[in-house]
Parts: sequence; structure tokens; C-alpha cells
Amino acid sequence: MEQHIPNNNQPVADVESQIFTAIVNQYCLEFGSSTRYMGIPKCHEVLAKAIKKSKLDSHLKISFPANKAEVFIPLVYFSAIGNHIFQFPGFAIDVEKDELAEIEVIQFLDLATAEIQNLYPEWSPIDQTMLSSHTLTFARKKIIFRDSLEAQFAPAIKRFKSKLTGDKSFSEDLVMPLIHQYLKEITDWSLPLYKLDEVFQLVSLLGRHKIMEEQELLKCVYIQLKSIAQQEQNEAIEKLLHQRRLAIKGELFKCSHNYVRSIFNPLQRYFYSTKLLDPPSTAYVFYRYFDQEKVAIKIRPFDLEKDLPMVHQWFHSDHAKAIWKMDWSLKELEHFYRTLLAEGISHSYIGEVNGEATFNFEVYWATSDMLGDYYDVLPSDYGTHLFIAPTDKQKKFPSLITRSIVEWLFMQPEVGRLVGEGSIESRAALMNKVQVGFKLQHIIEMPHKKAYLNFCLREWYWEKFPQHDYHLPQLSIYENN
Repeated sequence: MEQHIPNNNQPVADVESQIFTAIVNQYCLEFGSSTRYMGIPKCHEVLAKAIKKSKLDSHLKISFPANKAEVFIPLVYFSAIGNHIFQFPGFAIDVEKDELAEIEVIQFLDLATAEIQNLYPEWSPIDQTMLSSHTLTFARKKIIFRDSLEAQFAPAIKRFKSKLTGDKSFSEDLVMPLIHQYLKEITDWSLPLYKLDEVFQLVSLLGRHKIMEEQELLKCVYIQLKSIAQQEQNEAIEKLLHQRRLAIKGELFKCSHNYVRSIFNPLQRYFYSTKLLDPPSTAYVFYRYFDQEKVAIKIRPFDLEKDLPMVHQWFHSDHAKAIWKMDWSLKELEHFYRTLLAEGISHSYIGEVNGEATFNFEVYWATSDMLGDYYDVLPSDYGTHLFIAPTDKQKKFPSLITRSIVEWLFMQPEVGRLVGEGSIESRAALMNKVQVGFKLQHIIEMPHKKAYLNFCLREWYWEKFPQHDYHLPQLSIYENN
């Protein structure tokens, strides 16, 4: 592939921004310490002032515990596979002093270096001069490759833009042949990650140009790879499709140490449910009336403006303190939800019983959750954490609430299996799950608790409650293996 050299007449500030972007994206890829942050906080005046100045609603937040600092960089474009575009300057907050300062690439590398030296004390000391030189060279190579890809596919992108109608299936018809051709040109799958990085860069390129959402593009890549694997009986591709994590050679600090990092496999996003993890609004998503009990249950996504004070009060009740340990200040709880709701790998919901908000639960994608480290997780596994606020038995209805959640989750085609990790001390909660179709597996020891791993399949649930068997299509991993 012919390399395209960036225009030397580009403004200096723009070149510096591109270099900073490449370094930040690589750090987040390798060390996974970032999350999105949504909106303007009401309980953190210093942070609110800085975010208002950026005039953007979404920021990337990167934590540096070794320095008790958090870095926020305004997001112009969020990439599902980590090729973000930023608006500079970013800023750093001293968490203890609550002081804020703009941050440049050198200060960012200083924070990153301190973090890495704290995480890996066995590494030899990192020379900052050598690191600066190395990361500059690395960033320039990234920029050159990005620009060469942009030039290579510019005609196709122009053609796509002239034909786009806004119809998702029409967009897929345009993009699928391009992706198929690009994948077919990869002849050596013994070293797939090197080539896959090019494919992922193409996904980001098409996403940035609004040809299709990256999430949908990744599904297209998965489908095409699955087809190629079946046609050619290619075991290397089959293995790649089912790997939860991928090993990559570390790039950012290799001037000081050779290392390998484990990153999430973007191809697993074929099983990602946007409806569950990134709902487009706070409108109700489920309603069920239980005639025998005369109970109506509704479910809606968490509304930060309306629900934050309510759950703050809930989490300070005695039974919540003992189990959930989220009796934080309003400022801390707001910070938690502004990252949780923006990140897109779990989402919070509010449930109403007969019109009154009484329970809160989070839906999480198990393959991207800590739980996935403790069993043979499948990319179609989803789980929940449930908190019921009332202690009055006349208002709790745990079985009906759990049934409602399970029914709604199994209505989503991406969900193949429901999983859970109920604390061994929460016997009532475990028995409630068993009553609606979950089966206890074995005890796992997590950092914060001993828990019973538990599973539920559609057929187990419908066996107990057959009258509401929706028989919806699904993207179960069992069908795709």
C-alpha cells in the first residue's frame, strides 16, 4: 500500500492534536483505564465549569490513581473500537485538591509513566526523553497510515455518500462487498491481528464519515468473516471469532520494556445489544400486568435528572448499605452514573410497581464484565444486578419483578443466556432466581464476595411460564458455533 505523507503545511496546532490523539488512543487501548463521561455535572462545580468551556456533551475520562488524577478530553467522535477524535485542550483534575489544569501531551505522558511504573514496579525506570522521542515516532506512523487509508478509500466513500438513503439495510448492501473484498485480500491468517488492525481502521474510517455506525460495521465484519471461515474451513478465523480477548504487542512503552497486553476482541460486538446497553431515550421499554396479583410492572431507562436524588436516598437505607455499599455522596453517585450511562457496556434501569418507582437494576454484558473472568463466558451472555427499595413485603414482589426483567431480556435477539453471581449470603435472592428458572452452578470467589454462579436459558424460563413464550429470533452463540 502506497504511503501518504501528511501535508507539511498543516497548522502546527493540528499536527500536535493528531499526535496527542494517537498517544491517548493507544494508551487507552493498551491499559483500558478510560470511560466516557456524559453531560455537565450538577454536584461538581469545578468539573462543570471546565466541561461548559469545552461546549461538548461527551468527554473521555482517563483515571490515573497513582497521581490521584483524572484527565478529561472533549470527544468529537466516539469510536466503538477506540479510534476516537478529540477536541483539545483536555484538562486534568487533582482528585484530592479538586484543582483543575489544562493538560498537554508531555504532562499526559508524565501521568501515564507514573501509572505504569506503579502498576509494574519490576520494569526498569522509563526514560522520559527516550519515551517522548519514541511516542512521537509512533504517533507519526499512525497518522501516516490513517491518511493513506483515507486516500485509498476516498472514492468509495464519496460514492457511498452520494447513494445513502438513511436506510440501514441499504447501507449494508453498499458496505458489505467492500468489507468482503478487503477481508478476502488477507491471505495469511496465521498473524491475523496485524491485518485485523487495518480492518478495524477501515471500520473507524467509514464510521467517521457516517456511512454506517461502527457497531453495525463490526457486525458486517463478523458476518463476512464467518462466511469466509465456513467456505474455506479456516480454523484460524473460527478461533478468532470466538476469542473473548486478543493479545497485542505493547507499543507505547516498548522503548523501555517489551510487553504484551490483552485487549477486548471488537468482533464480539456482533452480540452487543444496543437496546439494552445504549437505549436511545428514557421512554418505557417494558410493561406487564399480572392479573392474579393485580400488579402492573413497567421498566424504563435511568433518567439522570429525575432518578438521581431518589436512588441516592435508596442507597442510604440500612439494607442497601449492607449489600450494595453505594451510600456515597450525591457528587460521587452522580459521577458514577455519568460514566455508567455513557460507557455503553452496562446500563441502569428503574422499575415501577403499580405506578410507583420501587426497584433499580443494571443490565451488563458479561463478556466485558469482571464476571467473565470467572467462567467460560459466551458473547451472548447478559446479566443483571437488582436492588428492590421497599422493605414492606406488600410492595416488594421480588418474583414478579424478576420475571418481568427476565422476560424483557429474553425479548432481545442478542441475548443467548442470562448469568448471575449472587452472593452466597443472599439466600432469599438466590432462591427467587431459582423459582423463575435459574440454575445454580458452583461457587466462585470474586475480589469483593463469594458468589453462586447461576444461569438461565430461554427454554428453562418458558418451561416454568409457557403462557408468555414470545419465540423471538436470537443471535445465540449456540447457533453461530
